[in-house]
Amino acid sequence: MATLPKLERVRRLNLAPRMKLVCMSDMHRGDGSGADDFAQNSLIYRCALEHYLENGFTYIELGDAEELWENDNFDQIYITHTPVYELLAKFHNPDPEKTRYLKVWGNHDLYWKDNEVVYRMLFPGIEVHEGIILETGLRKGGGVAAVGAILLIHGHQADPKCSGEAAAVSKFFVHHFWPDLQRCGIKDPTRAALNPGLCNEVDKRLHEWANDNNRGIAAIIAGHTHRAVFENLSLTEQRYLESKVKTDGIKINHQPDESYYNTGSCVHPLCITGIEITFENGPCLRLVKWGQATEGHALTIQRSVLEETELEGR
Repeated sequence: MATLPKLERVRRLNLAPRMKLVCMSDMHRGDGSGADDFAQNSLIYRCALEHYLENGFTYIELGDAEELWENDNFDQIYITHTPVYELLAKFHNPDPEKTRYLKVWGNHDLYWKDNEVVYRMLFPGIEVHEGIILETGLRKGGGVAAVGAILLIHGHQADPKCSGEAAAVSKFFVHHFWPDLQRCGIKDPTRAALNPGLCNEVDKRLHEWANDNNRGIAAIIAGHTHRAVFENLSLTEQRYLESKVKTDGIKINHQPDESYYNTGSCVHPLCITGIEITFENGPCLRLVKWGQATEGHALTIQRSVLEETELEGR
């Protein structure tokens, strides 16, 4: 069984009463062309950010925020999505202890790992991390003295095609061929987001890392696959179990497990998903969706809670 890899730059954050966090990933903000997967959801995303800004949330961007495999530089992305960056600036504070904007790199924006200075021109003093460890005060392992924590990472670390040396091959394909193929409607076979089998492998590996590590990690919240997962169950698996329909021949998980969650993405058709973390009697996690809805004859953008749980000491 593979073990949780060593992370290069990690920010530790204590989850305190009244603190509110929202994690979103996989925006893939692009240049506004037909290959820009984020463009269709830009307005929905901005409405969500405005809600979280006004309601005192800290915003955690969990990787692949910028599409820097397809695009040569950040300039055109910024020009296209300036209103997004102006909103993000309202979360940011140059003091790392006061900022409400935390940024994690993914495989598609790994550029920030070595080029933080470019992003700091927009957000003075910002640090870009490989992961965030959220100290919750939970105990891991049924009475073991180690304090459990939630690890927030992008998740490409569990995908052999998108980490290590193999990532260079995937990046070459995406950069040189994928945008033109995408404009013709062809799907990218290298992405876990478009490959259910690869999704399953990545989710399984992240779940194993959360349950078999010696670093006090009790749960992992990731992105990368674009598939929302709550308590180690995809939404499809959740609905199968709720329906109580026999699933002979269909391979699904049958037991929820608080050790693994996935934010989904911001490039679903006409909706985005994310995970909210609040501290009530204990850490409370909610998988939420923001999307279009109708009220009478009016078209609106609304938030809905898809799943919710309050974590307990494990």
